[in-house]
Amino acid sequence: MKKVTININKFVCPEDGNTIIKRYNKEVINDKGELEDILVCDVFLGRLKGIRYDGTNRDNAMLALLGADSLEEMREIANGDKAMMEVVHTIEELLNDESFIDKYKEEVKENAYKAGYDDGYDDGSNDEKILVSKRLLDKDFAPEFIAEITNLPLNKIKIIERDFI
Repeated sequence: MKKVTININKFVCPEDGNTIIKRYNKEVINDKGELEDILVCDVFLGRLKGIRYDGTNRDNAMLALLGADSLEEMREIANGDKAMMEVVHTIEELLNDESFIDKYKEEVKENAYKAGYDDGYDDGSNDEKILVSKRLLDKDFAPEFIAEITNLPLNKIKIIERDFI
């Protein structure tokens, strides 16, 4: 059975009122030091933020637990419901588990570093393509040839030609 990780509201998304789910596979090293393929589901539930439920609809109240900002708010939403209180207690235990917190902080740090590295790499790669395009244009190479070599769109090459040459 494939392991599944679900992240709630861990990515930025426009507040358009929709639930958004990103699914992707990721390779991780498990507790045994083995490479393991997992399914990651990033779920954005921004429309639940700040919404309060009066407890008349249990399904909505259970979803509201995911949008709560504090344990106190979660307890209010659970309103004594046994299953929901079990969720609250489990989260409370996790928040008091130093090893869980350390692992969570490390994962956040790792994800932030990877995202920054990927963005920086992409920006640097794009900057290098633009620099190569400028040099080739200076040597009177055809924009179509440059687009083929750099994988930049032809209209981008034309803009570089117009603005920098």
